[in-house]
Amino acid sequence: MDQSDEAIEIGEAGLIKYPANHVVGVVDTIDQITAIVSGLRSDGLGDSEIFVHSGSSHADALESSTGRTGLAGVVIRIAEALGIENVEMEVKSRYEQAMRDGHYVILVAAPSEERKDRVSEILEKGGAHTVAFHGMFTIEGIVDPENEEE
Repeated sequence: MDQSDEAIEIGEAGLIKYPANHVVGVVDTIDQITAIVSGLRSDGLGDSEIFVHSGSSHADALESSTGRTGLAGVVIRIAEALGIENVEMEVKSRYEQAMRDGHYVILVAAPSEERKDRVSEILEKGGAHTVAFHGMFTIEGIVDPENEEE
């Protein structure tokens, strides 16, 4: 496995299932990821709460799943087939493309408002972009995607 298809030896799970109560962001370099993961660990987070993915195999896995189960998954598949975009699919597409382009997608558990704020701060200081908090039914943008007009 080359660097572009690795999970940086942090948890392998967390990519396909919708990341409810997680802060998710895109990081451009391995040095940034290393520093961010170190900062998260120093802040008391364990490896079971941090997931890092990159490469085409992870992008393919993300593309093949809606991340949702049951009726929600069916509705999303129907919408995709009809060409109807929603915020959730748009954000998922950004993460997928980032992995294809050699960037890293980091998911960090954030079960509380305090944890969400702290994780977001560590990611932002570490250079992450396209950072969002994924709640059960909402996606809250925290750091805008790079190179996109607002």
